[in-house]
Amino acid sequence: MSVADALRLASRNGLDVVQDFVQAVNETTSMVELRDLVSDATRELGFDYYAIVHHVCFGRPAEDNVRLSNYPLEWLGLVRERGRSKDPVLRAAERTCSGFSWSDLSSLLPLSQSERDHLQLAANFGIVNGFTVPNHVPGETFGSCNFAVHGARKVPQATTSAAQALGSIAFEAARRIIKVCPSEIYIQPAPLSDRQRECLLFVARGKSDSVIAQLLGIRPRTVNEHIEAAKRRYAVSTRSQLLVHALFRSEICFAEVVE
Repeated sequence: MSVADALRLASRNGLDVVQDFVQAVNETTSMVELRDLVSDATRELGFDYYAIVHHVCFGRPAEDNVRLSNYPLEWLGLVRERGRSKDPVLRAAERTCSGFSWSDLSSLLPLSQSERDHLQLAANFGIVNGFTVPNHVPGETFGSCNFAVHGARKVPQATTSAAQALGSIAFEAARRIIKVCPSEIYIQPAPLSDRQRECLLFVARGKSDSVIAQLLGIRPRTVNEHIEAAKRRYAVSTRSQLLVHALFRSEICFAEVVE
C-alpha cells in the first residue's frame, strides 16, 4: 500500500466506508463482486474476517442459504464437522436484534462446556475477538453477519456502529443476489384470517375450544374449524406445530400470548 493510500484510508471514517459500500452494492449482481466489496469494507473498518451466513450447518453446501466468508478454510472444515449448534456466537445472535461484541457473550447467554471448547478451537485459528450483527427475516432461518480480528487484536470499537450498518446491508444484498428460495417448510402461506388468528391466540393462551367459543360468541365446532383451516394453511398436523409456525412468521407474537 502506498503512503497516499494509507493516508486516504486513515482519513476515512466508518460511515464513509458504508456509504461507498451502499453505492457500489446497488450495482452488484454476482456473489463474486459482493465478496470483493465486503472484503474491502471489512478491512477498512479494521477487521480481518467476515462471515455472512444463515444459521444452518455452516460450511455445508446449500443452494438457498447465504454463506459468504473469508474465514480460514481449515477452520471452516472443522466447523462443518462439528456443526453450528456448538457455536455460541450464532446462538447469541438469535437472542438479540442489535450488534454485539463477542466479549459480551456471557451476558447474552450461559455458555456450555462444548461452546467454551468451540471458542477455544476458534482461538487456535486466530479467531478470538469479533462483532456480530444479527439478521432476522420473518419466515426464514436466522442469519447474521460476523466480523472478526486476527489473534490478540481488539475489536475496533470506533467502527462497530458502521459494522452494524454494513452487516445488515451486506446480508440483504446476499439474499437479493442469490434469490433465496426457501425450502418447503418455509414457504410463506397466505396470512391467517382475523378469526383464525383470534382462535389461535386463545389456543396459545391455553384456552379450550369451549371457552374460546364462549369468548367469541361462536360454537366450539366453529372454533375447531378455524384452527383446522389454519393448520392447512401451514401444512401442519398438530396445534403445537401451528403455534410454532405462526410465532416464527410473526402472525402472532409472544407479547400477545403472555397476558
